[in-house]
Amino acid sequence: MSGINSLVKFYVVGSIPSSVQQLFKSLGIQLTYIPLEGGLARATKLEDNSVVVINTRDAGLKPLNYYYVLTRLLDKASNYIIVLVNKDPKARDHSVLDAHASVFKVLSQVYGKTYEPVMVCDPSDETLWQPREGEKPSGCRLHPAVVSADAVAYYTRPPGTVVVENLDENNAASVVVFILKAYLPNSVFTKLATLLPRDLVPSTSIKEGPSNMVPLGTVGWITNYTRGRTCGEITGYQSFYIRYFYGNITLATGTLYHVFYAYAVHSGKGYQTTCWWSTINHYPRVFETVIYWKTDTYPGQVLDDWGPKNAGSQRVITYTVSAGMAIGKDFSATIEYSTGFTEPNAPYYTWMDLTDPPLGKVKVRHIVERGGWPEDRLNDVLFTVEPSSYGYLDPNKPGGYLPMVVYHSMYMELNTGDSTNVTIAALLRTNSYDWWFTS
Repeated sequence: MSGINSLVKFYVVGSIPSSVQQLFKSLGIQLTYIPLEGGLARATKLEDNSVVVINTRDAGLKPLNYYYVLTRLLDKASNYIIVLVNKDPKARDHSVLDAHASVFKVLSQVYGKTYEPVMVCDPSDETLWQPREGEKPSGCRLHPAVVSADAVAYYTRPPGTVVVENLDENNAASVVVFILKAYLPNSVFTKLATLLPRDLVPSTSIKEGPSNMVPLGTVGWITNYTRGRTCGEITGYQSFYIRYFYGNITLATGTLYHVFYAYAVHSGKGYQTTCWWSTINHYPRVFETVIYWKTDTYPGQVLDDWGPKNAGSQRVITYTVSAGMAIGKDFSATIEYSTGFTEPNAPYYTWMDLTDPPLGKVKVRHIVERGGWPEDRLNDVLFTVEPSSYGYLDPNKPGGYLPMVVYHSMYMELNTGDSTNVTIAALLRTNSYDWWFTS
């Protein structure tokens, strides 16, 4: 990653812990330091496509100093990301909240009323689950994960948030690449990708589309692990991200419909492990992917289309989803993904559509069939499935207004029965989104 500084500049306001400096150094990233002095900040021109790193602990202890410097530093900048690092030592709760509040104030000051801070929400906030009649959540309490995370990144085009619960030498490269992919213009990231190891470049299986839509943002990668039920060893993991797109339709009557597309990439891998005297082969056996538009709570949030539908068995799965035709415009996307094998008797997918349209709940189950392969050939093989769905807001029904509330559940089970599940939720708007963990 040594060539990354030719396209992206990294600035540090104040100082950061030596352990974090070492992580950047190990990636070949050069840091430019800006002291907490307003005059110097005013004289420093922040280049486009920059990353500004600050120490959460220091920003929490000196919020006014950071507010003063950041406001002047970012005043003329057009595209940047702010990363709050909370490591070695960790800041206390109130200092973390003060640091994030300072960043929100800076962004609101720089962008004015056009900026909506994207907050990661506490799932215990009852307004998310039990809304008052005729109301939708417009904000929420800050999620505890934000307080304990090693790093939190806020970016501006479009507004979005990335929470990094654990940042170390094992994942630092992939974390940096994901954050840059989330906010850099495609033209810049395409150039950056040529400088990166191939396995760090995020891929996509979107063959066409989504037409007539713009990227809204991405959540992920989110990774969690499975453990053996007897010895407790790590037996595998699942990892996923959700990419959101936005479009709209205005009818001749003047009625505006907001349309959203959620594209899920759900991956998993198993390991060969030893428990007592036995060698055990693990591989992903079951994926269950849920995109839940909450129509049962908000009737105006309408599930329009999803894929893959029905049931079948294939090594390569291709499907097309579309939306908007009932209300006067065509949105569509074509997705293709596979097990990646071409040999005879190689593994393939069986899928089943368990969707419940009246609830707005898309649920697709994929089963990995071994074919004629022995289990030990499937250790360390990454399998990926990619369901997606369109939902739109119908303003003529209750709850048919912004934000769009959508939930996702990702479940993976290994051939040995070890399993893991994560649920997240998002509030989708026309130019930003919030997300938070719910389990």
